[in-house]
Amino acid sequence: MKFLAKAAIAAAMFMAAGPALAADPMATAYGNTVVITYGDGTAVKLFIDEGGTYTGESPMGQSSGTWAVSGSQTCFTQQSPEATPPSCSPTVNKNVGDTWQGTGQGGAPVTVTIQAGR
Repeated sequence: MKFLAKAAIAAAMFMAAGPALAADPMATAYGNTVVITYGDGTAVKLFIDEGGTYTGESPMGQSSGTWAVSGSQTCFTQQSPEATPPSCSPTVNKNVGDTWQGTGQGGAPVTVTIQAGR
């Protein structure tokens, strides 16, 4: 189940850090779905909540954990179904509807999309 925590590395790359959201760089994610798709078609969905928590879904099951922004990094730490070390990546500007390339588990290339709604 470490898959979901590792996928969060790619998701963290989208967090908005622009001036309008400086008070809360994760605000773009609330109420929306971050979809991380691997080259083999495997998709992971992350639901990032205000207050520093998230849940995730993949073909391997569900997970949950915490997130935190520290300096220029956004880190996700899976707590369930098993604890994993934090997965961190740079915080950059992305918005609902954006799609971009990132790096997921094991350095695998992924496509990340922020979809409106949950």
